[in-house]
Amino acid sequence: MNKQISQAIGWAVGVLIIFPLIIYGVNYLFKKKDNNSKNAIPVYIDNCVELRILFPEQLDFRDIQYKTSLLSPQESIYKIFFREKSMRKYLEITFFNYPDDKGLAFPTSLRGKRIIITINKDELNSNNYGTSNNPIPVFRVREDLPDSISKARGSDDGWNVDVTENQFKYNVEQYLTYIMPKEEFKKRFESVK
Repeated sequence: MNKQISQAIGWAVGVLIIFPLIIYGVNYLFKKKDNNSKNAIPVYIDNCVELRILFPEQLDFRDIQYKTSLLSPQESIYKIFFREKSMRKYLEITFFNYPDDKGLAFPTSLRGKRIIITINKDELNSNNYGTSNNPIPVFRVREDLPDSISKARGSDDGWNVDVTENQFKYNVEQYLTYIMPKEEFKKRFESVK
């Protein structure tokens, strides 16, 4: 009987204490150390401005992968890179985990048309952004049309490729959490606290 009690106690200690500690340790060691963007997202979005520009004919496409942790599957970033002539800066429309067919619809539907982009004012005014090596990220794009026309578009008159508010927030969250360099994140958002 003593042997059964000691086995039960050993099993309980193993299952209730040791196993959770092992799981916690593995998660701690293998979880990618990301920026804590929870409080930075509203600050970033509030500091955004909408600009009207002409969607260029010359575009460069980039499709890259990133990981949210060492054990997670790779996520995708679809980017449309171009030089905006009136601002004389390079911009990069960036979509995180966006369906490929919708990403490809942007250049087809918007080429040569007026669009409204949403970009962060700090990045727009910074000399560190807007170069070919470090373009200004654009997380929201919509065609410059009245809302009554834009929302009712279909295959006959061109698809509505506007980035939704939810997709915009998701793009900002992914960028601030996983892509923005830690040093820049600390400088821009943690010193504000």
